[in-house]
Amino acid sequence: MTAIQAKDIPAMQQPTTAADVSGKPVDRPIKPRRMAFDMTLLQEKYFFGGNAILSTLMYALSASFPDGERFFIDSVRHYQKQIKDPALIDQIRGFIGQEAHHSRTHEEFNAQAKSLGVAMDAVDRHFKRRLGMARRRFGPEQQLAITAALEHITATLAQWTLENPQVVSGDQRSPLREMLIWHAMEEIEHKAVAFDVYRAAVNDEALRIRTAKIIFRTFWIQMAIGQATLLWHDRKLPSLREIREAWDFMWGEQGMRTWATPEFKKYLQPGFHPNDIDQSHLLAEWGGNYPEVAALQIA
Repeated sequence: MTAIQAKDIPAMQQPTTAADVSGKPVDRPIKPRRMAFDMTLLQEKYFFGGNAILSTLMYALSASFPDGERFFIDSVRHYQKQIKDPALIDQIRGFIGQEAHHSRTHEEFNAQAKSLGVAMDAVDRHFKRRLGMARRRFGPEQQLAITAALEHITATLAQWTLENPQVVSGDQRSPLREMLIWHAMEEIEHKAVAFDVYRAAVNDEALRIRTAKIIFRTFWIQMAIGQATLLWHDRKLPSLREIREAWDFMWGEQGMRTWATPEFKKYLQPGFHPNDIDQSHLLAEWGGNYPEVAALQIA
């Protein structure tokens, strides 16, 4: 696999305003898709261009998903019976189905990573502690606000991923590349569900914005803790080459954090709705752009 350079990242498309900016749910079908990923294709511990920093970032993200997705499901399900809108009820069912598949699939990926000697259990314990604290400390309203904010993060990173698929992996048969394309598409598909449930059942703008400010500040910190944990367990000191590549990947002109930070901030605007950002072209194009991934769907 070739190393990732900033020049390899194409210019990003800027989000455009959606046709429906009324704050109402878009009537978009949300279909859970079961996929057949071959996790055994992951054979190298530092699979991401041989870069330990970027590989551990991907491992940390994947480690956060199984329990994180269950947290999302539980926070939405708590209010499910209060929702009267039939369209939103259907979307909640689709959201729960998709997130359940994401959780199981990332568990399979994490198990394969563990078989290569990656200290996934240590990172998993860290995220379990954080989510357990959130469940104990916060009530249902703030847990749902946390979920809505994190769903905005995942939808934002999903757009960045789908517009830069070669950044995720130069290996066309990488299970992580295939997983993230599928996962990203479904995150965009259901990006407004938790938000719409929050608006229908809680509708506290001050709490939504206050919670999001905390989540947006701590998200990258938690990922860095996961990376540091993995590198420490491996007694791995990244090289200068790895540091330069990781800096370009995250902070370059079209780097992940460079591009995502202003997109995160849009959520903090009063009256914001996820459908204000039009990502529909990514949903319409994904099957044609990534037929090898779409072909892995089994149900």
